[in-house]
Amino acid sequence: MFEFKTFKPNIKLQQWVKSYWIVNYNKIDFLKVEKKEIIPYDNICLLFIIDSKSDISYANKCLKNGIYICPPSLNRHTLNLDSNQYYIDVSLYPGVFYKLFGIPVSALEDKVYEIDELSLKFDLSILDILYELKGNTLATLNKIDNYLYNIFKNMEEDSLLLNILELTKNHDLDNFYNQNRLSARQVQRKVKEFTGITPKSIERINRFYSTLKLIKSNENIIDFKEIAVVNNFYDQSSFIKEFKFFTGVTPTLFLLQADDFLQYRCTIFC
Repeated sequence: MFEFKTFKPNIKLQQWVKSYWIVNYNKIDFLKVEKKEIIPYDNICLLFIIDSKSDISYANKCLKNGIYICPPSLNRHTLNLDSNQYYIDVSLYPGVFYKLFGIPVSALEDKVYEIDELSLKFDLSILDILYELKGNTLATLNKIDNYLYNIFKNMEEDSLLLNILELTKNHDLDNFYNQNRLSARQVQRKVKEFTGITPKSIERINRFYSTLKLIKSNENIIDFKEIAVVNNFYDQSSFIKEFKFFTGVTPTLFLLQADDFLQYRCTIFC
């Protein structure tokens, strides 16, 4: 049985943390390996693997219990569910990881990192605590909120970071460049250092998620042409091409396979 829930962080964290995924999988058919697709995303994720009976196969890497860093990626990844698993995925807003730890995201490869690989010092006792709280959602959220707040509370404000956050919400690239007093090339260089991807990629990813939100809220009556217009695509053909880039399938086929895409299962689009 596959349980997948998404939550907003405490309000004191919402300028830094986009959402939490809590994934709990209890394998029933031991002859079958279920798979879930993870659509490209623009943010760093902190992956807390709390309880796994065997290594988790994620993005072509086997992960044991621990804390991992998942950089932003324009590639789709597959989560192979071949054993019982319980983990929490913390999605940070673009640029927050760099501001917090001083590690240029542009220097990271498209792979999952163990925290030791990046010389990050996290208190690993949180994993045992979260294991004990398994099944108590409210207590789990309170614990992860407090744990993260102690890490984030001294982070200083940054105007570029705030502008990047606004770009993720309105995906207006022209407005983003107008907000910054640097040249376009300087802005692109700093954004790449902060986030690992370009402003254009941030715009593309968040515009795509806006289409998902519209599709999900209108599942009974979907007008793909209207969705393309609302999200400022040149035409329906360009919308479908972009949709296939992110999901690998057309919007129509996507709806038939929607349960296999984790982000579409979110009630909070992340």
